[in-house]
Amino acid sequence: MNAQPVIETMDDAASMVLQAQEHLDMARYTPAMELAVRAETLAGTPAVRAHALAVISACHHRLDRYAQSIEVGLQAVRLWHELGDLAGESSARSTIARVLILTGDLTESLDEGLIALELADLSGELRPRLLALTAIGIVHLCLRQHELSIEYCERAAETARLLGDVAVHGSLIDTISCVFMGQAYAAREEGNEEAALSYGRLAADRAREAMEIGRQCGHRYYQVNALGNLAEGLAFIGRPAEALELMDTIQIDPELDSVSMVTHLLDTRGCVHLALKNYDQAARLFAEALELSAGNNTAMYYCEHLSEAHEKNGDFRAALEYHKRFHTLFTLVASEAAQRSASIAAIRLETSRAQDYAMRERARAEELYHSNLELTRHAESLLQQSLEDPLTGLANRRLLDRLLETEGQRYSIALLDVDHFKRVNDSYSHQIGDQVLRQLGALLLQSSRPADHAARYGGEEFALLLSDQGDEPDEAVAERLRELIEAFDWTPIAPGLRVTVSIGIAAHHEAGSATALLEIADRRLYEAKNGGRNRVVGPESPSPSTAPGFTASN
Repeated sequence: MNAQPVIETMDDAASMVLQAQEHLDMARYTPAMELAVRAETLAGTPAVRAHALAVISACHHRLDRYAQSIEVGLQAVRLWHELGDLAGESSARSTIARVLILTGDLTESLDEGLIALELADLSGELRPRLLALTAIGIVHLCLRQHELSIEYCERAAETARLLGDVAVHGSLIDTISCVFMGQAYAAREEGNEEAALSYGRLAADRAREAMEIGRQCGHRYYQVNALGNLAEGLAFIGRPAEALELMDTIQIDPELDSVSMVTHLLDTRGCVHLALKNYDQAARLFAEALELSAGNNTAMYYCEHLSEAHEKNGDFRAALEYHKRFHTLFTLVASEAAQRSASIAAIRLETSRAQDYAMRERARAEELYHSNLELTRHAESLLQQSLEDPLTGLANRRLLDRLLETEGQRYSIALLDVDHFKRVNDSYSHQIGDQVLRQLGALLLQSSRPADHAARYGGEEFALLLSDQGDEPDEAVAERLRELIEAFDWTPIAPGLRVTVSIGIAAHHEAGSATALLEIADRRLYEAKNGGRNRVVGPESPSPSTAPGFTASN
């Protein structure tokens, strides 16, 4: 007897979409996608179809198909809006907000998240409120607004507790771990190592708690994600060997883990090896993550990590190449974000046809205008901070590298190092040392010409890019600066204080690359140090002799 074919009906579609949602909640994305696609095909009512589309959008998000997720998500938004289902529209918008985070569209993501939260509050339902609060918390994390991020994540965690959703509550603990990790990196950048280690330990503790909750719930995605964050925290606080042992306990499973999860684990393992000074292994792992990366936004960061690994391994050519790829991808990500913003704006215009919705949108737009104005100012501030040395206000090494990379053929470079700076710190204090560096930055700006660029190269070392447009010879500019620093009255900073600098100059025509130019300037700086300090060594300078038994250390 032949088996009769199974005929699926419209009633089956409603059941399928509920099953698909259950698979989605447990991170079983492939079966969730298959069921939701079938349900959407069979759907007899707009509500079932909208729910199916929302699940499909969420699956695309988790499977790293960002363009498809936004496209399908916007279809779900339109359907929910036409049905007047505020909770459904809120949830679909939260998914779009999460995808926009991954593509780097942070302003657009925050906009979507705030709309989703407004709709969730109007609906009175907790689940969409949970999703919206989580999305907004993650946006603030990416914007490095750590206090706001913790506030939204804690509100989301409280909502998860009210819903009795243990797994999601654990995932939010993991997100809070990421916030603490962000604060740890920020503290280390500011030179506050005590605060950095304190935040790092908090991050590791939260990640361990989240990993255990994920394991108890049988939720692989949350467990593995928390494990990677725990390993990162352990490496940060100086326990990289323990972090590597932890990473060895998890095996990547392409059937269960999304591409973003796989690349996240590869990148984390690479960071651990970087902390262990296994630079070749770190570079290999970063390169594998880059090859598998699903989009330009993640690829950009893997290129940045590869550049760091090769630089620490002494392969400056490879480091420079990946640094260039990072900047190329940075430009592409910005362009893609602009295109997505235009697409989403067009959809919003279409969905605002209903008068009541348009009225709420106008009121919301007024509020968001002021919020976005603040975000824009914050973004500009972050950009300035990323290119500016916080102590002296000069350009930092990153901006110096950019200038050399893009316009290096126009500049000679002078490297300056404070003579016996360690004695200043030891004899007076590190606070006095910081005041010296700040004053040196001011003298550099005072002495440089309009077309020149002053930068803090690192520690007590500074750089001055000397434009070829000036009439004054490079060595004359450097000598004038040296004399200015030597003659300056340093006693208001500390009684008896005297500061001098040694300077090495490389002319722009002496090398074919920025790296080679810096190496020449650094070598001449070393010659100036060995020649007795407080002097300038340039292309035309006689080679200074080293005093017997003298070793240049600073």
